[in-house]
Amino acid sequence: MKLSSLLMLLTVCVVAAGCQSTKIKANKLPKGVAVNKSVEIPNQTQVAFYLPKSATEHRFYLEQWNVWVDPGQGVKDGVQNAIQAYFPSAEPLDLTSEQQIGLLIDIEPKWTFSNGKALMTINYRVFDGEQKEIRKGEKEYKASLGNVSDGTGFYNASLRATQLMLVDVLNKLKPTQEKYASTLKMQDANVKKLVNLEKPFSSGTGFYINENGQLLTAAHVLNNCLVVQAKVGDEFIDVTPEAKSTLLDLAVINTDKPVDKFLPFRQDKNMYLGESVTNVGYPLQGLLAASPNLTRGNISSRSALKGSVGLFQFSAPIQPGSSGGPVVSDGGELLGITVSTLNSAKLIESGVLPQNVNFALEAKYAARFLDKHNVPHVLVEPNENGHISIANEAALSSVVQLSCYQ
Repeated sequence: MKLSSLLMLLTVCVVAAGCQSTKIKANKLPKGVAVNKSVEIPNQTQVAFYLPKSATEHRFYLEQWNVWVDPGQGVKDGVQNAIQAYFPSAEPLDLTSEQQIGLLIDIEPKWTFSNGKALMTINYRVFDGEQKEIRKGEKEYKASLGNVSDGTGFYNASLRATQLMLVDVLNKLKPTQEKYASTLKMQDANVKKLVNLEKPFSSGTGFYINENGQLLTAAHVLNNCLVVQAKVGDEFIDVTPEAKSTLLDLAVINTDKPVDKFLPFRQDKNMYLGESVTNVGYPLQGLLAASPNLTRGNISSRSALKGSVGLFQFSAPIQPGSSGGPVVSDGGELLGITVSTLNSAKLIESGVLPQNVNFALEAKYAARFLDKHNVPHVLVEPNENGHISIANEAALSSVVQLSCYQ
């Protein structure tokens, strides 16, 4: 939900009298809700639970009241506290851990806001040690937001919805350590069963850099992705990260599918102020058609924002989802990797109207990164007889759409 829409639906209390609310105790169920007496409480079954990062890290700033609103923290704390009140040894799923579990609960939370209240809806699925789905359902709970700056309303709604989920799981499955033995290592969990493959969390762009079918993209495109897929033709294939640099905002991805077309690097790795470039990406997934978006511009500056290193400015228009796309010369050589654009909204508020101020990482830094990680790539002499058709063909034939799932 957009922040503007949220503000229209919220009756916001900040630090005003009468807006405070009290956190609900994690071991106290709503009236009329109970766990069967035959079920062991606290339950010693080893449980792991999965919450998407996008749900636990969601926060925004209300400039009108100078406060941060943090529904993500409310989800994270409310869900964890509720689960651990009934399954004391339960932990968030850690895909690097060898700890064994007997049950895995996949939780997909969703907020709806109206008239000063927050409705938390939780869709959930439960898997046993053999990763077989044994229970699924949906629970919801509405709580007063109260003072939005302290997050109590978000916490209470999340905790209550989770409690209702747990009552269903406990009463229907009647778990015990013997019935659901700890046989599944967290690191062996099948992540494709945990994500909604019909609804990507975000999208980006990658492009081939060698005949092995390895892709280069911006590292932030892969942030917090449980599953990443590339659309190759009409097929979606699973891809895996090979190397990553947060500092450079670069990542190499393996597709395990050899290709004929890929982008070479310019031999001298230099670029020229004012030279024409082509940018191709897959922006605004879900809004625009799922086809590559090609834009033209030029190298408008050899530098970017103050303090940045390795970035240059180009004028070919980009949109969200273009990150990771190539900036290609008229000779068909890679000049840079799209990483960001200027925050126009903030500048417009100050009376400035910027146009097509976009940033890319210079290809020479990408080449050093690839050399460091022994990733093959091709260097070519600058094509002095370049043409728009050469640039467009080189860019279009090398790009793929990337989808991130949580």
